Amino acid sequence: MTQSKRESLPIRKTFLQSGRGKTTIPGPLATFVSAHDQRGLDAYLIVHALASAKPWNCDYPSGTYVRALDLGSDAEPASARSAVSKVMGRLEDRGLVKRSRSGRISSITLLREDGSGQPYDHPHDQGETWLQLPYSYWTKGWYKKLSLPAKALLLVALSRPDGFVLPAERGPAWYGISPDSTERGLRELANHGILDYGQGWTKNQRSETGWIEQRQYRLLGDFSAGARKALSAKSKRSRTPSDQGSAS
Repeated sequence: MTQSKRESLPIRKTFLQSGRGKTTIPGPLATFVSAHDQRGLDAYLIVHALASAKPWNCDYPSGTYVRALDLGSDAEPASARSAVSKVMGRLEDRGLVKRSRSGRISSITLLREDGSGQPYDHPHDQGETWLQLPYSYWTKGWYKKLSLPAKALLLVALSRPDGFVLPAERGPAWYGISPDSTERGLRELANHGILDYGQGWTKNQRSETGWIEQRQYRLLGDFSAGARKALSAKSKRSRTPSDQGSAS
């Protein structure tokens, strides 16, 4: 991501979910998890990171994505290029990108993260909230180390404040992620030292006391709230006006 002046990738929270309370519905992230499409999620995050300025597109030969997705080690060149085309086609089908070509160069243009097919613009320009995915996700190799459930739950955790609660049984309604995948993702993040948790009390009207004890999670290291705040402050000195603003 050396061509970008940013320190982190801004992703609208509508990629994860939209609505509030009883009207909450899962976002496009759920389709990657339910389809076991880890390669698709990897490709989407890479495209989103590369398309870091207006007109929000990236023009590269297919070989660039072959290397980024590590497709060249176990496939013939033609097969690897075909795999890139298929994965980008899935992103297009989900309404997250649009594709065009100029000779051997593929142009991938971002669309809005909610899968609506609408043109992309920076969430700050529309007064919307977003999460920050630090570029250390790539530079420190987490994109290779983490499973699909862990990657999905990392994005969820990045969208939540310290001390957030996420009962596994809420995974389907809130994010379209099964209880099993929710538990696996959170456990894997904790095992890698990315996530920590403790017991805390939260309000619950169904409890006799009005409170229940639940796990409360917080991210650690490069993904912690403090580290992301520092990245945001550092990046403001080199961002374009449309990149400015506060992330959640």
